[in-house]
Amino acid sequence: MHRHRAIPSSRANRSAWGLPLTRSFRVPFTGALRLILLLAAANLMTMATLAQTQESNQQTPPPPAAVERADDLKSKVTVATYLTSNDRNYDINLRHQFGHLVAWVGGFYDPHGDSSARIGAEYDFQHKWLLLVPTIQIGSTGALGASLYAEIGNQNYAIAGYSQTNQKPFNDLFFDPSESVQLGLGRKINHYDRLYGYTIFDVRLHTHQQDTHILWRHRLNQKNGITFDGLYKSGDTDDGKRIHAVGIGVYYDRPKWFWKAYYDPYVNFSNQTMVRVGAGLKF
Repeated sequence: MHRHRAIPSSRANRSAWGLPLTRSFRVPFTGALRLILLLAAANLMTMATLAQTQESNQQTPPPPAAVERADDLKSKVTVATYLTSNDRNYDINLRHQFGHLVAWVGGFYDPHGDSSARIGAEYDFQHKWLLLVPTIQIGSTGALGASLYAEIGNQNYAIAGYSQTNQKPFNDLFFDPSESVQLGLGRKINHYDRLYGYTIFDVRLHTHQQDTHILWRHRLNQKNGITFDGLYKSGDTDDGKRIHAVGIGVYYDRPKWFWKAYYDPYVNFSNQTMVRVGAGLKF
């Protein structure tokens, strides 16, 4: 039996390109497979990164509308008039934001002599799902009031608050019971739109006074927004009469200015119905 020897051949030692296959180009099978797998994995990672980048670019939200950016302006001045059946009062309020601290100064003018000034401040503390806003306000009449407001949650959130005064008369921008607890719920629909409601209960003077607000804030277009405030109130008036009444408010928002109007029956649980009209600038 003859044994055949492998005879070196110039063709056997040449590649398809006609170049000699030297030892430096010889790769074991397992090493070649590992190299192929590494190259394939690197290619897949590159493709995944590109796909993620494209998806992120597609999901990047458009820049905020002009009316949304107005919330970031630091200063606001409001001028308002309060109309009842037998009186007309005027109010001016200037507020400015210093980082997390907001301060304001205001004045209430009554042609019949019940005028007053006020100063106040609040601190906005935001941490993830918690918003805390402690507030203090002092009036020239000696009135002193403080409150703590909280929102708990992100898109859906709970509202809680507590307010107390030294029971001296206050003239400010709010017309709900001051010795009170506040409870409510809200939902942030997008950066501007939200729907929320709350009830403010008198818990100190035993008047059974309650104000319930349902508010819907909606962006109409790039430069216009509107808020509707539905009000239901019940409780004892100053003379002990038990009342149930419905009011409504409208706040119209523009990038640099706004106006608002409210119809408020039994205002401050008196026997008067008040119409409040105001306008202001943001800068």
